[in-house]
Amino acid sequence: MRNCYLADFYWKLKQKRGSKKAIVALARKILVIIYNLLKNNDVYSEEKFEVTRQKQDMSRIKRLSIEAKKLGFDLVRTEKNIETDSKHKCVNTMMIDSDKL
Repeated sequence: MRNCYLADFYWKLKQKRGSKKAIVALARKILVIIYNLLKNNDVYSEEKFEVTRQKQDMSRIKRLSIEAKKLGFDLVRTEKNIETDSKHKCVNTMMIDSDKL
């Protein structure tokens, strides 16, 4: 079950902070989720994290576009949808102007 939100969270954090801190952070996140599920009398659904994933994707695009502009590249927004992998879809894709290369 490696394609779920919590697995992605763990692997990203493990790369940045290390295995031990990632385990503790994941345990805390699971406990917070369980607390909120019990408090709100709700059921766990992976679809609830899709909004979070989309926000993360948009902030990543924004951060990368700022970095590209700092390096002197012009970005062009395209209209077609590109499937990045089996679980993420990118609505707008940034392309680097080949004249700057």
